Amino acid sequence: MKRSFAIVLTVVMLFALFVSPGLARDTDELIVLQESEVVGLDLMRSSLQNTMSVCYNLHDTLFFPQEDASVKPALAEKWEKIDDLTWKITLRKGVKFHNGEPVNAEAVKFSFDRIFNPEIKCPHKGKLSAFKEVVVLDDLSFKIMTNDPFAPGLYILGIYFPIVPPKYIQEVGDKKFNTSPIGCGPYRLKKWMRGESVILERFEGYYGPKPYYKTVVFKTVPEPAARIAALITGEADVISGVPVHKRTEIEASGKAYLSSQMGVMPYLGLNTYKAPFDDVRVRQAVNYAINRELINKALFGDKAIICKGPISPRTFGSDPGLKPYPFDPAKAKALLAEAGYENGIEVRFAYPTYMSQIQEQAEAIAAGLADAGIKTKLEPFERAVMWQRYKAKKHQMYIYWWDDAPEPDRYMYSLFHSQSRDYYYKNPTVDVLLDLGRTILDRNERAKVYNKIDQVLYEDCPWAYLYVIPEVFGVSNKVFYEGNRDGFLNMRWAKPKN
Repeated sequence: MKRSFAIVLTVVMLFALFVSPGLARDTDELIVLQESEVVGLDLMRSSLQNTMSVCYNLHDTLFFPQEDASVKPALAEKWEKIDDLTWKITLRKGVKFHNGEPVNAEAVKFSFDRIFNPEIKCPHKGKLSAFKEVVVLDDLSFKIMTNDPFAPGLYILGIYFPIVPPKYIQEVGDKKFNTSPIGCGPYRLKKWMRGESVILERFEGYYGPKPYYKTVVFKTVPEPAARIAALITGEADVISGVPVHKRTEIEASGKAYLSSQMGVMPYLGLNTYKAPFDDVRVRQAVNYAINRELINKALFGDKAIICKGPISPRTFGSDPGLKPYPFDPAKAKALLAEAGYENGIEVRFAYPTYMSQIQEQAEAIAAGLADAGIKTKLEPFERAVMWQRYKAKKHQMYIYWWDDAPEPDRYMYSLFHSQSRDYYYKNPTVDVLLDLGRTILDRNERAKVYNKIDQVLYEDCPWAYLYVIPEVFGVSNKVFYEGNRDGFLNMRWAKPKN
């Protein structure tokens, strides 16, 4: 009852916020609602989806990543592979940052070195660790070298390597840059009102096609019902975080539509460094104790894709020969008994409260675990606390998620290589295979390596593999916006419907 009242109150407050009698919406303004507030505006310092969405409107990278993991020109006008370890890249001529600084090869080198500056604590450093250095050739040309052949190199640069202004950052410092950034993207920062909104204005000096909308306002509205209500009433144009069970409400309204984006891949992480999950039999028992099919039917209308292993079924390199772990409580109990836990186990089960339908998912997973003799204490945490505890290795069992990007190195290396995060799992065999997988340039041979990675992790179970939930954005009928597989809300592509 209290939760229902809170939802109604949130919706009423949202109407009060948006709806003012006699005040018409500006057709040059686009309002975007997200589930959580940005934590900063320096793209080098956050890996949170909603934060990065805002940042990609301010900052540009060398390439635009494509749905098939290829790239198209962005700041880079042309490129060529000199050898297996070297690309020569030439920038577009005349590109400027929002403050007038030139986007040149020196800015690229400064940006590269900044990513690996330990004071920045860049969360993308591991994804870019294959790169060795940037060598300036002239004002617009540079070489970027890798330590070993790196097959997904350009794609990774297109996502995780924003080019930033050296003089401005040296002048104001990294802390101020995170709150008052200067980029070279299609929008520039007008105002950030913490806890409320980030207001962006079109950068008239942008090198590429000018965005259609003069102003983009990113607002934070945590409650899904409130976001959907604002979309249907026309007080918001694009919303993220649309729960599966709420999607028909948008479609039936006649006021908005659903635009596909990435798939969110929740997983049940396990702390393999401590008992009971230091025993592979216990980890396998957890996988047998989850009724994925029932959860899919009850929560996602059978629209989720059941995962077989850690690589999303929609991602290149997933082993087609693997079968999802079936729901088998008896098998799970037998494995627990074999591991010395005849009477079952009790574990802490953490999850982030801001994740869509997370309470329902956690309860459904816990119910299946209970049937197999695994009792759980549910631990809901808000975003910052969940993340800090995750990094501090304080979780025992936890739900987090990743997106099922078309390039496996984008998330597999980050989550499983011991030289990347190394929070809850280390496997020398997996390290070797991940290192190998990114160095093989032949696509067919590379697929075989990732198939093997999938197999090894399927057996070793550092996670309980769950499902991919195809995500959508809600979009007003007045706006044309097609979501991309990367899942970011890059509003340079949005335009009015004719």
